[in-house]
Amino acid sequence: MNSLKTKSLLFFFFLMSVCYSQNDSTAVEKNDIRDVLYKLFNKNDSVKKSKDKKLAFSLLPVPVDANSSTGLVVSFLTSFYLGDDHEKTKMSQVTFSPYFSFSNQYVFPIQTYIYTKDDKWNFIGDYRYLIYPQLTYGLGEHNAKEEMSTLDYQQWRFYQFANRKVVGNFRMGLGLLFDNYQNLSEESYIEEETDYFKYMKGDFSNETSFGYAFQGLYDSRKNTINPEQGLYVEADLRINTSGVEGDKWRSLYVDARKYHSFSKTKHRVWASRAFYWSTFGGKPHYLDLPSIGWDREGKTGRGFTKNRYRSNALLYFESEYRTDITKNGFIGAVFFANVSSVSKLDTYQFAKWNPAVGTGLRIKWNKQNSSNLVLDFGVSKNDWSLRLGLAENF
Repeated sequence: MNSLKTKSLLFFFFLMSVCYSQNDSTAVEKNDIRDVLYKLFNKNDSVKKSKDKKLAFSLLPVPVDANSSTGLVVSFLTSFYLGDDHEKTKMSQVTFSPYFSFSNQYVFPIQTYIYTKDDKWNFIGDYRYLIYPQLTYGLGEHNAKEEMSTLDYQQWRFYQFANRKVVGNFRMGLGLLFDNYQNLSEESYIEEETDYFKYMKGDFSNETSFGYAFQGLYDSRKNTINPEQGLYVEADLRINTSGVEGDKWRSLYVDARKYHSFSKTKHRVWASRAFYWSTFGGKPHYLDLPSIGWDREGKTGRGFTKNRYRSNALLYFESEYRTDITKNGFIGAVFFANVSSVSKLDTYQFAKWNPAVGTGLRIKWNKQNSSNLVLDFGVSKNDWSLRLGLAENF
């Protein structure tokens, strides 16, 4: 049955491919899904030439059969330049990936990463609406092997950062962050009180978290969808105006990524990431606590169920090797490993570490912005994950 699903997925990917692209000299001898389909259905065996456009658009409708739920995700990824000189203006991107599952999860996220002309301004946005029943496994070191409960809720989110170039690739800015949680309820699978119930003292009322953030950013990547070189370091200090029992709280969010290419002609890239997220100075809502898979892009924790680990502090490391399999770059592969830890609740002590390993398949979806069909399978102790998308994990 699993084999049949896999074959059906691959066939569906080819049938539903839609890609429009811009010209890029680095992709002259590369092939993507559009080139393959053009060869299959056109009498002329030559590769269709790309037109010179500023906009690159990719669409991916994907049936998902993963460890957490079964459903459908439709990923729209658009990349573009707001300046005529691509050497002076970096690529911008907008992603919309609505997700629907048979476990009654409905997610409508829009994420933006936009550079204005000459990189003067950078705007980072995260906007979403969720109807999201999720499994819980406990807090901190009290992490159960089996599900503790299903926490059901609706969420509105509006995060907007704006930063300005200071010197070179270094930038500074501010952000506004708004989360609203509604209609919370919990179905427990244990006899005693759940960690959510104990942490929130049985409070299931609606909650709004609103705050502002100071942001420092260094980004020397040329391509944000599939980076081959450069350094990315983001640090956000969030000051929240409200919390549980009226307590104000703060959080620190640090994300560092490094990329190194081993070849000028082939895709041979080593990528590494270090991520730290903590809350302090008050008591945030349970759903505002750092959790695996709940970083802003939702990309931490390959090999784990989303929300598998949650506490007041999270530390995460990941490395990945990316390589082409075919000479034309159409098919590629990745090999990755990560390790993470959440602190003992109400401390910043990291005692238990959770490793995971995995591999992934890459099919070139749009060679002009280097987007790939991403299929990653990760495993860890007593857990696993299957992820699909159009952009690299980090």
